Amino acid sequence: MTQSPAFKAITPDAIAAYERDGVVCLRSVFPQAMIDLTARGIDRNIANPGRFFRDQTPAGSPGRYMFEYWMWPDIPEFVELVHSSPAAEIAGRLMGAASATLIMDNWFMKEAGAANGAPWHHDKPYFDFEGQMCNVWFPLEDASTEEGLSFVKGSHMWPEIFKPQDFRDHVPFDGDMADYADIPDINANPAAYEFLSWDVAAGDCLVFDLKTVHGAGAGRKPLSTTIRRMSLRFAAEDTIFKPRGSWTEETAQHLIALGQEIGGPLNCELLPTVWRAGDAL
Repeated sequence: MTQSPAFKAITPDAIAAYERDGVVCLRSVFPQAMIDLTARGIDRNIANPGRFFRDQTPAGSPGRYMFEYWMWPDIPEFVELVHSSPAAEIAGRLMGAASATLIMDNWFMKEAGAANGAPWHHDKPYFDFEGQMCNVWFPLEDASTEEGLSFVKGSHMWPEIFKPQDFRDHVPFDGDMADYADIPDINANPAAYEFLSWDVAAGDCLVFDLKTVHGAGAGRKPLSTTIRRMSLRFAAEDTIFKPRGSWTEETAQHLIALGQEIGGPLNCELLPTVWRAGDAL
């Protein structure tokens, strides 16, 4: 039986690194045709932005920082990416899951000159789900450690869930944050942490637990060139729908309108189960 590139990439060492560190770098798992497909999808999306398009560009920035999510049903290229790329299999095998359900497709673009990036955060408090989840993040252009993501090693095992922040102003959202902690001032005490980052090429990907604390290197200084990134986030079979708070009300109501039940397993058209253990290797 011919094994898929994703199956070959998920070695025992890769699984051990993901479980220990909360993040792993996989090399050359997305073929160039899939990178080109994603680029065409982003171009199509920018030309016809949807409901969840966001421009996070600070005032006075010479380059835009923007993204959109949940566009896969409306962008033919993203339909193919979700169902034909190795992302779901990578996510499912690294999580040791029986299945991998897409919870969000999400592209990002920072134009040349952009000087802002994501603060230290983890993804979990931004999403209306509870369970085992991961993000398959891949660049469309080669990215140095300064242009990519940096991770706090092992932070997925910290007990706290940190307050979600606005990426434009780097302040917590309004809402009831009683169950959420302030994120440590990591930049003020870097010696207390061990950091992981990689130079990545188009075709590589970073896979990380939604609790792993990370930040975007891009934005520490103005970018010399435009960069594009794609995130495909997946959930294991144990995941349920759990609205977070007022800061996710729009997304939660969108899923409820599509028939997703609060407290129930993921079961609506926007959240397809893309891979199951036992699928052809």
